Amino acid sequence: MHNGKSPQGWPLERSPFLLESNVPGIFAAGDVRFGPIKRVASGVGEGSIAIQFVHRYLSNV
Repeated sequence: MHNGKSPQGWPLERSPFLLESNVPGIFAAGDVRFGPIKRVASGVGEGSIAIQFVHRYLSNV
């Protein structure tokens, strides 16, 4: 979400979850994210956050 708007081309009515890519249900964490290179510790932390949103996504499918 950027400036309160869903990304261009986002196909769903809901906003994307944190760390969700532009493809619904695909989440990114660590070095694969856009932006500066992440360290291992932050990648592990983002991975645990992504898993929480994967569970939330799957509970709504």
